[in-house]
Formats: sequence, structure tokens, C-alpha cells
Amino acid sequence: MKKKGFSLPTVIMLLILVMVATFVVAYYSAAEQYANRLGNVTALEEKYAKLNEVSALVERYFVGEYNEEDVIDSMLSGYVNGLGDKWSGYYDKEQTALINESNSNQYVGIGVTITISEAGDFVISGVNKDGSAFEAGIKIGDVITHVNGESADNFETTTDLANKVRGDEGTKVRITVRRGDESLESELVRKAIFNETVETEMIDNIGHVYISGFETNTEAEFKEKVNALVKDGAKGLIFDVRFNGGGYVYVMADMLDMLLPEGMIISMFDKQGNTREYTSDASRIELPMAVLTNEYSISAAEFFAAALQEYGVAMVIGDKTGGKGYAQNMFTLSDGSSVNISSYSYYTPKGKSLAETGITPDIEISLSEEDFYNFYYLTNEQDTQLQKALEYVKGQIAQ
Repeated sequence: MKKKGFSLPTVIMLLILVMVATFVVAYYSAAEQYANRLGNVTALEEKYAKLNEVSALVERYFVGEYNEEDVIDSMLSGYVNGLGDKWSGYYDKEQTALINESNSNQYVGIGVTITISEAGDFVISGVNKDGSAFEAGIKIGDVITHVNGESADNFETTTDLANKVRGDEGTKVRITVRRGDESLESELVRKAIFNETVETEMIDNIGHVYISGFETNTEAEFKEKVNALVKDGAKGLIFDVRFNGGGYVYVMADMLDMLLPEGMIISMFDKQGNTREYTSDASRIELPMAVLTNEYSISAAEFFAAALQEYGVAMVIGDKTGGKGYAQNMFTLSDGSSVNISSYSYYTPKGKSLAETGITPDIEISLSEEDFYNFYYLTNEQDTQLQKALEYVKGQIAQ
């Protein structure tokens, strides 16, 4: 039997119905999207209503001159500072360039590392032996009070201050520091500084490995120099992360992989609950070890010590560390400025956060106040923390 088809009027009617239905669906979908966008716009307007009020008042009444780009930079800096997280920050184009330069392990400056104390002072926490600051006798613990006569109170962040200290190679900068009750001024020449982040020496038959930061290529430098110590007959190792301000997580994890047994190194969690983990394999150096720490062992530095401590691979000796439990991501903005945001919380192999707690050494011993300030000028014999670590490692070798 022949199948009966649809008549032409029926087909036309069906097409019209399909077109109407499609239009209705598309209309309501577009209307919903528009409503959502309108709601977002309204929410943004409400969120920034006060800012708009201030901007309108400035435009109408402010009689002084100002640079709009500076206003925006200050506004963004204040926004990030308002998070209440001392590890997050906004950096303008010039500051971002300085940070990138520093992370490459080479920069032009006077050769100091600066941190902000709880009192808000700019404290020198590291002195590079190749820099002009070292030659002038500037020491750890000195507080920078002026740069070229400008008060340090005018600077909000260490990057703000560093931006004033650095400049073209061969030019000079005047630095005033406070040391106790003294005020000392030095005219320093800016030099090209290459940061060797790993320094090693053999003390008797024990390798002393000083790590100043976990920067680009530090892991390669570390592996080469530690393997050289072992090849030269080191019977034990002392890792020194005093005055180490931290650095890249992946660099630290790669270095720990040389020292830890198979297992977790660090676990990190972002705001969405995503996990990032670094693990070690079974291959490692098996020698008696110790790690030296102090209150300026921060971030990756204290985590380096904590991981070795938790696995029972090394004894931690020295002072309690700073206490940091977040890792940051730096996001470069369209104009070359950047925002550094705490975007991961991280945990030790045993799942412990170091935030606000740091790590407590297995053997607590502090330098005298005088030796603390003269840290980079101490001989090995004068360094009581190093002597305690040597004593411990020698005892382990003898067993």
C-alpha cells in the first residue's frame, strides 16, 4: 500500500510553528541573559558607588594637580592591601619589572634584601657580599630610614623602597640606616649583582650548604654543588636557610626530591578546591643531615626545613621560623603592572599548615644580638648555631 504524505498546507503550517517556537525559546533565553547581565552591572554599580562619589567630588572640587595613572595605581594598591594579607600586593609597571629582574637572579643595586618588621620598619635581612652595601659595612638588622634624603615613611612596600634604591649601573645612591641609637649615612655605587643562591664549603668532612633563596635555576645550582660535596667525600650535610625569604614552590620541591624518600612533599589547594601536589621518588642522598633556621626563614625556606623534619631526615637547629601558609601567583595585567595574590594554601607532608605557627626547631639555639646583626661577618667558629649543627652531625656520623 502506498504511504500517504503530508499535504503542502500542512507542511507550511508545521514550518511556521517550528519558527515561532524557535523564536520564543531564543527570545526568553536572550531576555534571561540580558537580565543576568543587567543584574551584574547593577551589582557592580552598587559595589563601586562610593568610589564614584569620591571621583566626582575630586573632579569637581580638588584644586591641586594629580596624575590619573598614579591615582589608579594607589587605588589598586589599596584594594589589594585591604585584603589584610601581607603576602599579597599590587605592583606598578616599574615595580613589576624590578621583581622580574630580581627573580632572574641578576639585578643592579646595592646588594641588600629588605623586609618589613611588625613595627613597619624597613629592615635589612640580607647582605650580598658582592654589593656595595657589604663594602660599606651595612649589616643585617640595620633599619633603612632615608633614601637620597627621602624618608622611608613615604614608602608603603619593600618594592616601593627598592624602586628608589635601584638604578643604572655605576650611579650612586645615599642610604641612611638606623643601628641602635646611631644614624649612619653611606653613598653607595649601584652594581650589577648576580645572586648565587647556593654557597657551599666543606667543614672537616661535613658539607655546609647555604641557600639564600629558591629562585630561577636554584635547583640546578643546588644539585650540582651538593653532588660535588658528596663526590668530594662529605659524610654529612648541613642545609642553612637562615635569612632565606623563600621563592618558587617547584624549585623547593625539586631540591627536596634529592633528599626525601618516596612520598608527598607538598600539597596545595586553591579557592575552588583544586589540588596541586609535588611528590618525591625513592632515590635520595642518605647522609646525616641538619637544617639551620631563624625567624627570617620564610615560606619555601621554612617548608624546606619542615619537610626534612617530618620525614626524620634532618634535625632542625636554630630559631623558630616565620610562619607562612600561602603560596602566591603573580598575574601580569595588560599595562605591564601586576597583582600578586595568595591563591594556594599549602600543607606539609603530614598535612600541617605553617600559617602563623612556623616550625619549632628540634634544638633551639639563638645567636647573640651582636652576632645576629653581624651574621655575614661571622667566622664559622663564631657562629654558635652552625657549631651546634656540626656537633650534631658529627655525632650521627660517629654512631
